[in-house]
Amino acid sequence: MKIFIIGGTGLVGSYLLPGLIANNHEVYALSRTERKIEKINKLGAYGILGDIRNPQSFKNDLPPELDAIILLAMPGIQPGRRMTKKRKAALRRETNDFFRHSMDLAIQYDVPIILPGGTSYRTEKNETADETWPILRVGITEIGSDTDEMVNTAIKTNNPKIIQLIFGKIYGNGGLFRFIYTMMEKGRGKILGKGDNYVPNIHAGDAAKALIKAIEKMPVGEKFIIADDMPVTQEDFTVYMAELMNKKRPGKIPGFIIRLILGKDFYEVTRMNCRVSNEKAKKVLGWHPQYPSYKEGLRDVIKEMKENKNYFDR
Repeated sequence: MKIFIIGGTGLVGSYLLPGLIANNHEVYALSRTERKIEKINKLGAYGILGDIRNPQSFKNDLPPELDAIILLAMPGIQPGRRMTKKRKAALRRETNDFFRHSMDLAIQYDVPIILPGGTSYRTEKNETADETWPILRVGITEIGSDTDEMVNTAIKTNNPKIIQLIFGKIYGNGGLFRFIYTMMEKGRGKILGKGDNYVPNIHAGDAAKALIKAIEKMPVGEKFIIADDMPVTQEDFTVYMAELMNKKRPGKIPGFIIRLILGKDFYEVTRMNCRVSNEKAKKVLGWHPQYPSYKEGLRDVIKEMKENKNYFDR
């Protein structure tokens, strides 16, 4: 199959690109960095220099026909930086542009597109959310509010043909998780707020495998939660990571400090409790995570990061 990946060198893309090539797909990957274009080409894919917000700048570099499009690129959120109303509005516009232009491209090529989402559900006590639950966006996750409506409208009209993968918090060798790793390495890892809220997690390699399964099955019009099997609190995840890295137990940053320094939008996210089910992805896609819990996944990721094995970051 001829597959176009928008954002093929980010955290998930760095695992997905080699997987698709190994499965003998013809892969075209969009990047805004010339150095990464060279690495894409060396892997055996076709690197395309450009920005999805300006499709006319790269459309002539695409083949006349495609079989599927995958959107992975998302606006960058700088960790540790206060989220102002102006910055949040800009991120929302960027997110909308990424989705809108990617979906328009899928319509032009008349092919299915796989779109990302985040597990923004609110559960109480032992409740578990599945794909029938409404997305509830709070704080910084509100930058995706408009795209939720875009996706739902497209599913109703089948224009374009959409598959959505709703990911838990993605961790792996790169991306935002590299910042978390670096902070922990410096002995500055922290538990945000009380830390007793549940957060779904997924290893970036397992997220990539779910995308490959979606390409193989093509269940158009469906949404799938992609998270591992084990619910875990933010505190337990952070403490276990510190143990693996031989660091002292992280302290807690009180909620009012988070709100004061980083703003209300980050504070709201740290309070959200979310437990999810991945049963639909297992049943329909035939996908099963290599890392059923954060414990197995973190062990391998930390080893990778110590050895600096991320191809695109070297």
